[in-house]
Amino acid sequence: MIKMKLKIQILGAAVISAVIIAVVIIIAASSNPSAEVRLLKPSEFEEIMKNENAFVINTHAPYMGEIEGTDLVIEDWENVASHASRLPQDREKPILVYCRSGRMSASAVQQLKELGYKKVYDLEGGMNAWMESGRKLVNKTDSIS
Repeated sequence: MIKMKLKIQILGAAVISAVIIAVVIIIAASSNPSAEVRLLKPSEFEEIMKNENAFVINTHAPYMGEIEGTDLVIEDWENVASHASRLPQDREKPILVYCRSGRMSASAVQQLKELGYKKVYDLEGGMNAWMESGRKLVNKTDSIS
């Protein structure tokens, strides 16, 4: 009888654990289930810039240059929503985000996802990886916001 009770308790604990895991997965996916957030290598990032009419955002602070073709420089990367009027109104438009190493842009892409953007891409390794791949930055200090 004791063995049977122990088996029932173990089974019950397993079921409860499975339910908790399923709920966590559902909650995580429901924040914006159709949003696509991907890390891109510099070559992939450049390809999307050229071929998909993407909106490009530099989130590095302080300003240290930018990738040619950048549409918006946001130095207050912790508050992307404050720039909503300067972001694309079309939530389906691809948005490419980068910073120097990837930490600031990682925060910004999550904020963009929460704002409802469906295709958000982050440059893996940021401007450091961009330059290591042989690509150049430009310095347009007049584009700082």
